[in-house]
Amino acid sequence: MDKEKIIKKFKLNKGTVVKLDQYLDLLKEHNSHTNIVGKSTLINPWRSHILDSLQISKLISHKNLSIVDIGTGAGLPGMILSIFGYTNITLVDSNNKKINFLENIKKDLSLNTNIISTRIENINNKQYDVITSRALAKLDKLLSYSQKFLKKNSILIFLKGKTVNEELANAKKNWIFSFKKYNSLSDERGSVLRINNIKIK
Repeated sequence: MDKEKIIKKFKLNKGTVVKLDQYLDLLKEHNSHTNIVGKSTLINPWRSHILDSLQISKLISHKNLSIVDIGTGAGLPGMILSIFGYTNITLVDSNNKKINFLENIKKDLSLNTNIISTRIENINNKQYDVITSRALAKLDKLLSYSQKFLKKNSILIFLKGKTVNEELANAKKNWIFSFKKYNSLSDERGSVLRINNIKIK
């Protein structure tokens, strides 16, 4: 799916497209001297980063729900959702170089994103409606990280690669949960997992 089709699919207005292009320009510039994302992902970044992030918006019912993006890295998917108009997003990462990049994005694009520079394990007494992550850890570990952030009706949305079925099988050894698996729009080998009703065995 190319840029024009992505714009049409998600009904992106001109202001949002400008900000997404600004984000990608800043990402490319930053990546030239500090490794934030793999270079191959910048060949078609509208597909590998913008589409990959925006596709999860279909699973989030309201733009004012509280969302935490754990191990956010370059702000994927959380910063992209913020540009798209989600109003209550927290980004968490422990890598100072990536945090500096995110702070620059927040300032340059005038976003109201909450950025926390720490390890996930150090955050306490915070619960969210939605927990997201991309390329941080295996599913079993993600469920462990997410436990303390859960409200009664929280949902987890994870962007996963080709090992998703293996990860689901391993996670089921330690956890009870409901899930739906969707084919990724950005990578034919990938999946999007939507998880809820999580209990430890």
